[in-house]
Amino acid sequence: MEHYIEKLKSKGFKLTPRRHAIIKLFFECCGHMTPEDVFEKLKKNFTKCGVPGVYRNLESLAECGILARIQQFDRKRHYGLCHCGHDEHHHHITCIKCGKVDEIKDCVFDGVKKMNGYKVVNHFIQINGICSSCLKNKIHTVK
Repeated sequence: MEHYIEKLKSKGFKLTPRRHAIIKLFFECCGHMTPEDVFEKLKKNFTKCGVPGVYRNLESLAECGILARIQQFDRKRHYGLCHCGHDEHHHHITCIKCGKVDEIKDCVFDGVKKMNGYKVVNHFIQINGICSSCLKNKIHTVK
């Protein structure tokens, strides 16, 4: 967890009690959560905690590279802990059963400057699948 706190500070963000609690929450959780999930878990300890503040903190942590923004089938915003130990370009793969988030190091679009007549300025790729633990447990149906 110390790695994430150092990453936050190195990006110029303050370690507030709420941010510390959010990092700890994701560190102890193995999957991803919506801002509403985070709010429900934080509101017991933070009486002046609101959903907009949770959104802002989650976005700040995503900007730092501590959290990854995850697209899910429910069209809600989800976040998961980025286990990547570096700031290099990478993407994520998410288990559609348990919510586990892992890093994908190789990117076929890295270095692509033009595509179909467009000048490429950035890209986001997320792959969804079923992790090895869920495959061993024979959990194959989509949530």
